[in-house]
Amino acid sequence: MNDNKSFQEALKDAISFKGMDIERLAEITGVPKNYLAAFVSGDFKKLPPPPYVRGYLMKVSAALGIDADYLWNIYKKEITPEIKGSDKLPVNRFAPQRKSRKKAIMLIAAFFVIIYLAFRIDDIIGIPKMEIIRPANNGEIVNEQFIKLSGNLNNFFDKLTINNEEVPVEKNGNFEKEYQLQPGINKIEFKVKRFLGKEIKVEREIIYQQNF
Repeated sequence: MNDNKSFQEALKDAISFKGMDIERLAEITGVPKNYLAAFVSGDFKKLPPPPYVRGYLMKVSAALGIDADYLWNIYKKEITPEIKGSDKLPVNRFAPQRKSRKKAIMLIAAFFVIIYLAFRIDDIIGIPKMEIIRPANNGEIVNEQFIKLSGNLNNFFDKLTINNEEVPVEKNGNFEKEYQLQPGINKIEFKVKRFLGKEIKVEREIIYQQNF
């Protein structure tokens, strides 16, 4: 076929060659006459979305005995940007919209987050609580160089440091840390910080007396 032909010329020539008119072509293909007339006149704005057009052109091509891809390709070259802006099928207005579903999911998720935060608000912005088990008293005197500092937090999510060194906390809130003492007075600072809450600090002294 002559690739220099326009879509209208190619279609008109094929219809004329077969000795048909629009009415007969509509009967054979089942394509509405108003769409066939739009094809022939080049009034592409009256045509449905491209996926439907391609289906109609396949039927027309089969009835006229011409290559469907050839007719479709020259049609695509001539349609205006407004018409060929999208090859997607029209949106079903009765079907649930993706954006609406996404918005609904986000609202539900936000609702559960709010409920969760309401129950955990104190664990996030409250005041942490700490019980120090060892050393039990300030100024405790020991004879061993290594001792095990220990205690308990009411929330294992809180950040615990001992002398500015972060110490892991178990899920039950317990913590332990082996600590090496220096001869004499050892000052130990326990500090616990809640995520968005306050920070508390407890200082203890342990006196290490060496045995000679």
